[in-house]
Amino acid sequence: MIKKIITGNILTKLMALVMAVALWLYAINRHTGDVTEVVKLNILVPDGVAIVEQGAEEITIHLRGPQNIIDGLTSMIKEQKIQATYTIEESRTKIEDQEKQTILISREHLNIPNDVKLMGLYPDKVDVVLSKLQQKRLKVNVQKKGEPAIGYSVANEFVFPSEIEVTGPLNTLKEASSINTVPIDIDGITIEQNRTFPWRIGIDKKITVTRGDKNISVPVECKEDVRVWLQIVEQQDTKFFEKIKIKVMSPADYPYEIKLQDEFTNIKVKGPKLVLDKLNNENILLYIDVTSLKPPGPYKQPIKYVLPKNVELFDKLPEAHLDIRETVR
Repeated sequence: MIKKIITGNILTKLMALVMAVALWLYAINRHTGDVTEVVKLNILVPDGVAIVEQGAEEITIHLRGPQNIIDGLTSMIKEQKIQATYTIEESRTKIEDQEKQTILISREHLNIPNDVKLMGLYPDKVDVVLSKLQQKRLKVNVQKKGEPAIGYSVANEFVFPSEIEVTGPLNTLKEASSINTVPIDIDGITIEQNRTFPWRIGIDKKITVTRGDKNISVPVECKEDVRVWLQIVEQQDTKFFEKIKIKVMSPADYPYEIKLQDEFTNIKVKGPKLVLDKLNNENILLYIDVTSLKPPGPYKQPIKYVLPKNVELFDKLPEAHLDIRETVR
């Protein structure tokens, strides 16, 4: 009887088993999800040690797990709540200059739930170069961005203190002689900003060094900031004017007739660019004073000039050649 129960209807029972397994696999797959995302790689180092070079700052991970958990992980990854963290243990032999290590990344370095499987990650090996930390005083360079308003320029800059103490990798500080401030925005400034200085400016906490054909930015620490003064001035320029008429200045009752060899001359002036851009021939007065001259001639007289405010003569003017004679009555 028992044997008949067990062996009877084998085909039906086999089909039922296959359907049950298929239904189980369908249910499992339906409620299982996959996700491939990029996460940040954090490498922690012992006190007194810094990372000079890091082969990768992000890794790509492929995760699989219950769909509801995977959905939550996707949001957490976008919010950077899921990251890879590797801690480099203190070396038995102290790092004197710099040391290269290769670290292996695995599941234990990811803060993911136990129900989630790590199906793969790339890269799983990352090269890092470690260096001993050192202190050094570096010259401060003022870093600017933007341009002053048209017609203005930065004539001088002053920073105090001119040097600050920086903590960074020994190998990097050996090559460094200066460090930049954070960029100062000078876009559109004029002389009106001169009264607002000094500005308190922070330090850009990185030093750029050359490694082969690459420029590498190495982070450093600095607890100081600086005060910066900029001297904004009107931009100076020159301008050339041709054929300016020379006027003859004489008393109203002057009894002589003046004949100029050249009634026109050229002049080159200098001054604020904004002023020169608006300047034309009518704004310049050139003249000779003949009040004290009497026949016979000829004479050589200096050409005198009257220029607008803040505008100066750039090149010396030539002498005027003239003849003088009695007025014909």
